[in-house]
Amino acid sequence: MKRGQYQLDFLNKIAFNRYGGTDDELRAANIIADEVRALGGEPVIEDFEVEAFKMEKATFAVTKPYYKEITVEGVGRSGSTAEEGITAPFVYVENADEIALRDVKGKIIMVNNTGYETYKRMVNSGAVGFAVFSGAFNDAEERSDIDKRMLRPLITENGTIPGVCMRCAEAIKLVQEGATEVTMTVKQENVKNTSRNVTAFIKGTDFPEEEILFTAHYDSTIYGNGAWDNASGSANILEMFKYYKANPPRRSMRFIWCGSEEQGLLGSKAYAEAHPEEVEKFVLCMNFDMTGTTLGYGLTLITGDQSLRDYAESSAREIGYTTRWVMGVHSSDSAPFAKLGVPAIGIARDGQAGGHSRWDIVWPLSGDTLERATDYAKHIIDKAANSEIFPIERKMPDDMKEKLENYFRYGKKVEKK
Repeated sequence: MKRGQYQLDFLNKIAFNRYGGTDDELRAANIIADEVRALGGEPVIEDFEVEAFKMEKATFAVTKPYYKEITVEGVGRSGSTAEEGITAPFVYVENADEIALRDVKGKIIMVNNTGYETYKRMVNSGAVGFAVFSGAFNDAEERSDIDKRMLRPLITENGTIPGVCMRCAEAIKLVQEGATEVTMTVKQENVKNTSRNVTAFIKGTDFPEEEILFTAHYDSTIYGNGAWDNASGSANILEMFKYYKANPPRRSMRFIWCGSEEQGLLGSKAYAEAHPEEVEKFVLCMNFDMTGTTLGYGLTLITGDQSLRDYAESSAREIGYTTRWVMGVHSSDSAPFAKLGVPAIGIARDGQAGGHSRWDIVWPLSGDTLERATDYAKHIIDKAANSEIFPIERKMPDDMKEKLENYFRYGKKVEKK
């Protein structure tokens, strides 16, 4: 068998759209559970509720000084317009700072993007609607999609104004061609769906009360087959389960295939909230998210102190694993546990693949690079899981606590270094 063939075969099994809260996500959860059973484990599927939406209608048209209809997607959970829509003056406000928003009451605005503070300013400005854009100006329509975005609960805590998303090229034309008035319609319903986490457990032979946590999200975005993001990480932790099931560790190990990560880390948040007594036992979290690209480079994301980086870096050197290092918050399922004090190592791989698009398919990925990631992870974990005294202190330095607070409050991500 070629290196990594087991992981690649499993990846192929779940490389279909698995958007959180859908029947296809449940189908993937059952496939994961079946694999765990085949390896001698006892999987558990845990349901949790996720906020979602049903978009019935979203339209956008320039009405002055010319008429043009533009294809858009409605922004989920941003509210609805009246049935006949809104016709209002139009203005581009860039990053929607206070200066740009000084005279937008009663207008429809176009903004570069939305975040917590940006959306709060938009709501308070008196604007009656907004547009955002996605992709690059040279995207071919027949080969790309308009983002289907949804506002998360934190963003909308100050209220909502209805919004749409369009292609970048259309946004450029709106500004270049001097659009001054537009009509937009958004009609949607807020709903709740059921998503799932899949878990498995290996009891430690000597120190069962100390648990090492492995996480990876198995859901996909609403586009494509989610092969890189994140069937790859799901295959990685299945390989880790397979290995440690055959090689019982001294410390316990818990595995969580997280649902609905793409909608705001919802699966890992739900698990942490539902199992506080388990979180207290976690001494380390290892998260896999987007690995396996044939072309690219490794990334190791450390949410902890310098000693954790030193420990992981020495392991990489010992086996000759090449990687770039990032100290900060991994925008993935380790973050909710790190916020609760669990140090985390994130394993990822940047490169040529189709994340967050219809092109997130299996072909650009490699079994060998999947295996390299798990070889590295096993080397880190073997030493720690089987040591007489656990070598990684369960602590989070103050600067990392601040980064975690900012991440969960404002969505600020760490910069790669």
